[in-house]
Amino acid sequence: MTEPLHVPRRLGVTGTDTGVGKTVVSCALAARARQLGLRVAAMKPLESGVEARASDADATRLAAACGGNPDLALVRPYLLREPLAPWVAAEREGQHIDVARLAAARDALERDQDLLIVEGAGGLLVPITAELAYDGLFASWHCELVIVAANRLGVLNHTRLTVQAARAAGLAVRAVVLTALHDGADDVAQASNPEALHRLCPDVPLYRFPFVPVTDDLSALAHAAQTAGLDALLGPADPTILQGRDTLRLQPSRTS
Repeated sequence: MTEPLHVPRRLGVTGTDTGVGKTVVSCALAARARQLGLRVAAMKPLESGVEARASDADATRLAAACGGNPDLALVRPYLLREPLAPWVAAEREGQHIDVARLAAARDALERDQDLLIVEGAGGLLVPITAELAYDGLFASWHCELVIVAANRLGVLNHTRLTVQAARAAGLAVRAVVLTALHDGADDVAQASNPEALHRLCPDVPLYRFPFVPVTDDLSALAHAAQTAGLDALLGPADPTILQGRDTLRLQPSRTS
């Protein structure tokens, strides 16, 4: 009898806006997955506004969180100079975004992995090309969606809009991760947002991710993910997400 091919779980990480902590949460998920013995890869299909050798680039941080030295051309198939939406930046540079190239990089990265984390740019409807935004990419790649939202005034509207857009695209929303952007006492909006979101989106799991002062401290990020309860996102995938894909066989890597 032929054994089914190993297919990793795919988590698509999007934000309600720019600067809400997507890379921090993505790195925390990767670091925590490694602590749990899972083989994990991560990618940012398109990254804009950074230099190729920047040590603080999102792709570089994702690669470090996964514990390996993958080819950055796979982690980040497209690097765009200007800090703009990928479609706009690519057009201004005369680049053509080839979606097949993105998929090829994904396939190479996730080979023999248990988990693939795919970090978007900005919000869910940020355009990759004139015809494709991240909602379509995540849907076509059968990603389960993690929405990262900053705990600040405006998050109720931004989160509800993102959840609605995700469901309109046929995406399974697995979590909203509410991030703390500073260390200190909450104001009224920050204090009331978690309960309000729970009541407004009762069928979406809500996790509160604490402030981490040093975002390249992988141990601290993994601990933050654990204390926030994000281990729930690292187990076997919902089989309904894998329709049209090979059967999932999620096995932790063996340690000696």
